[in-house]
Amino acid sequence: MTYANTGTPRPPDRATRWQDPVNLIIAIWFFISPWVLAFGYTATAAGTPTIAAWNTWVLSVLVFLVALTAMGRRYVSGQEWFNLILGVWIFVAPWVLGFAARASDAAWDHWIVGALVFLVSASALTSPRGAERADVHAPLHR
Repeated sequence: MTYANTGTPRPPDRATRWQDPVNLIIAIWFFISPWVLAFGYTATAAGTPTIAAWNTWVLSVLVFLVALTAMGRRYVSGQEWFNLILGVWIFVAPWVLGFAARASDAAWDHWIVGALVFLVSASALTSPRGAERADVHAPLHR
């Protein structure tokens, strides 16, 4: 199997799976959520990002990069496991970082996104590589 119009062989047993773009979309939402849900900055010290916002921005970039590399040519063993662990951290971060007590928008955002990243990554780990969708980069035959 080769990439369309390049003749470059695709890595063996590696096709883009639905879990990779889903994790990309989740990461994009997670990155913008401090602004959308208004938990990015403290009310008392204007212009100071909250710990929840910093955690959100850093973790969303990591999830995004791992999902992006999983979609690319350079498949590295363990990408799904890394996103699975990131999903666990995102889920437990409100308790560890101390913003779960109020059950705020930040906490709920972390719990939902963490669960989604975990479930999507676990799904990628449990799906056999041979059962992946056909190569979306293959040229159309007419």
